[in-house]
Amino acid sequence: MENQDLKRHLEEAGTNLHMTLSTVSHELCNTLTLLMGTSRLLEQEHPKITSDENWINLCSDLTHMQAFLADLTAFGSAQEITLSRELLDLNSMMNEICRTCQPLFDSLHKRLVLSCLPFPAIVYADSGKLCHVFTNLIKNGLEALGTEGTVSLRIRSASKEEASVIGSKAVAVEIKDSGSGIPKDLLEKIFKPFYTNKPQGTGLGLPIARAIIHAHSGTLTASSHPGKGSVFTVVLPALPTSSK
Repeated sequence: MENQDLKRHLEEAGTNLHMTLSTVSHELCNTLTLLMGTSRLLEQEHPKITSDENWINLCSDLTHMQAFLADLTAFGSAQEITLSRELLDLNSMMNEICRTCQPLFDSLHKRLVLSCLPFPAIVYADSGKLCHVFTNLIKNGLEALGTEGTVSLRIRSASKEEASVIGSKAVAVEIKDSGSGIPKDLLEKIFKPFYTNKPQGTGLGLPIARAIIHAHSGTLTASSHPGKGSVFTVVLPALPTSSK
């Protein structure tokens, strides 16, 4: 009975936290929208201001706050994720995501490599939300690289151990970077809300990504070897045709 009461109190606390975050982020978004609108009007009426260093810094801070509130809103509603599922081929989806991300890698002289399965990797999922997750993980991998390096994407059949965790046949997508890696003591923290070691990070990207994957009955895990890079692995339930 005590365990059930504890579980109920924890669930209620989690729900209240998400509701509070949603309310706060909504109110702040309204104010920020007014500030962004006013800044654009000032730029139109006083074009020279756009070259002022203080103004540039102010606009950068507003943009960062906008991104943070977007993450906060997403995290606040993470417990109520609604999926618009459709049949998707992960091979095709990842090819399209890579095509979109490639110019950014090219501009920074970094490599983006994709390895697909030789047969369709079919999942029943929300394409928009999966695209958000994979794009986020790819950009994280890019940010982890030094002056040069590679982000490698690999679609493969899930191992028996991975499939057993979600209780069905599964397909896996690995996002691997050749960066400096994540220390073991920090690896346990990266999926916790608001934890970040990035100067402009919100600490919500990975918690939101994991919530989206969990909503698909999948898993998102990370492994890392300092000095050799990190691997983030998404495992999703697959239709029989995508596992051979």
